[in-house]
Amino acid sequence: MNHLNSILLEGVMVDKPRKIDLSEKDPMTTSRLAKFDVASDRYYMDKSGAKAVETVFIGVQCWNMMADRCMEKLEKGMTVRVVGRLRQNRWITSEGAARRSIEVVADHVEFRSPRSKGKAEILESEESEREKMGEPEVLYRF
Repeated sequence: MNHLNSILLEGVMVDKPRKIDLSEKDPMTTSRLAKFDVASDRYYMDKSGAKAVETVFIGVQCWNMMADRCMEKLEKGMTVRVVGRLRQNRWITSEGAARRSIEVVADHVEFRSPRSKGKAEILESEESEREKMGEPEVLYRF
């Protein structure tokens, strides 16, 4: 039985996606891989009561058709939402030290333009139950 391995990540693209050439490992492969990093912020109050931020940089892998689409559509500064699973990579450095990292293997990627190129499109319904209660319904289009 598989255990649950699922993640939802939202943040900002750190750079353009990088295309990884897989032909040096397997010349017969037709698989395509794109990788990019997402910066995700967590805002909180520290012990002294001051606002603080913790930023985590997470690597994301996209394969085949999704890799192609990410290479053509994603840019630095875009807000992205990634749904996928965690994957641990292990390797030995040239000095003999064991290293490991965790990346997200994407099943689904949503995105919107960077802040510098315009605001996100926001749709608000005019007459809904939420508005009558003082809480407007807001939908974001990615």
